Amino acid sequence: MLNCGVGYSSNLEKVKEMTIETISEHFPSRGNEQVEFMFTEFGDSSINFVVRFWTDVKKNRDILIARDIAIIQIKKTFDKNGINIPFPIRTIDFSNTLNMKKPE
Repeated sequence: MLNCGVGYSSNLEKVKEMTIETISEHFPSRGNEQVEFMFTEFGDSSINFVVRFWTDVKKNRDILIARDIAIIQIKKTFDKNGINIPFPIRTIDFSNTLNMKKPE
């Protein structure tokens, strides 16, 4: 399972399609096992999703390796297709107008 987010300007149907295709290429399904993709929330800086996929696991390290591969491949696919994975941003508003005149 992997959590990620994409920019609000992203084409969500395309994001879903590309992610499922990318994961399916690197983690082939067997039988009923299919890649599962669901958008989960409107985050502060992104629309977040979870993608679930199956792989052979014999030890905990195998899970980390699978996530590593998935992250690299999703990032490559998104970069190639102009999909932004945003990072949190804070906007500071300095609209308070202080009077900077010296007293007379």
